[in-house]
Amino acid sequence: MKKLIYIFLTAGILLASGCQKNDSNLNNYNSVATEAPTQEIKSILGEQAQLDGMDFTVISAENPDIIMQNTGKQALFFKIEINNQTEETVIANYLNNFSITVDGTEYDSDICCTIPVMKELYDFYGISAMAEEIPAGESRTGYIACEADKDFQEISLHYTPKINDVGSRITVPLSSNDIISATKN
Repeated sequence: MKKLIYIFLTAGILLASGCQKNDSNLNNYNSVATEAPTQEIKSILGEQAQLDGMDFTVISAENPDIIMQNTGKQALFFKIEINNQTEETVIANYLNNFSITVDGTEYDSDICCTIPVMKELYDFYGISAMAEEIPAGESRTGYIACEADKDFQEISLHYTPKINDVGSRITVPLSSNDIISATKN
């Protein structure tokens, strides 16, 4: 019986120390992910910007007049174009390469580019959000959907071409006046 108690205590100590180590790694990751960008290229709506061999353009920012039931935020659709000027295939994915800043507060993709808002994009236009490979020398046009406060004044869409370099990104700031009404095809 003492041996069994000793095994459980030892296992508990090992698990607890492992969790603490993982927690500190998680905290380190979060602090790295939220630090200021090391290289930020600013662009404007409709203008192409380049970073790390990737050209990025926000063609339009659209309001489909949809309020998300689970959050009370409004859906926004961003029509984008990505041109891969590198020599390798890259992946452009709404969950890994995009985030937004709304009135000074930055939101990672898992907070703003949610599955429910992507479903609204699909229901509205009949297309899925961008999540595809882009071979070297090719470009893709598609949509990203995000949730934002209904009464926002300024929003910025951020594109991070290399997900292993979260410090470098292209930022396209927009005011609420830049958002057009989305119309179904």
